[in-house]
Amino acid sequence: MLGIAIDDLGDTAVVRCVGRIVSGREANVLRLAVLSQAKRRSVVLDLAMVEAIDAGGIGLLVSLERWTRTSGMSLKLMNPPLLVREVLELMNLDSVFEICLSPDAGLADRVGPAATADAAA
Repeated sequence: MLGIAIDDLGDTAVVRCVGRIVSGREANVLRLAVLSQAKRRSVVLDLAMVEAIDAGGIGLLVSLERWTRTSGMSLKLMNPPLLVREVLELMNLDSVFEICLSPDAGLADRVGPAATADAAA
């Protein structure tokens, strides 16, 4: 299961993910959450609480990166756990995504606490 919480920071949305980013319902929940942010300049995916990601989840992240770029937006991955970072590095996708291990200075004051496991889409 994947829980999503979205923090509205004006022109930036922080999408906090809790659980697994895997093919099927979970991937669709994340896809819809990001697509709903079409009027933003940037979307930050906070992956700190992601437990697992599969090939479908990686494919979704690549698809979302392309969509945001062609829409004139940016997509950042924030706080990816070691497992996710290793998968991205193994697939040479760490050069495709902007990855930050903590919020940018501009976001630090505005980003609230991490989402809880029972956050719902």
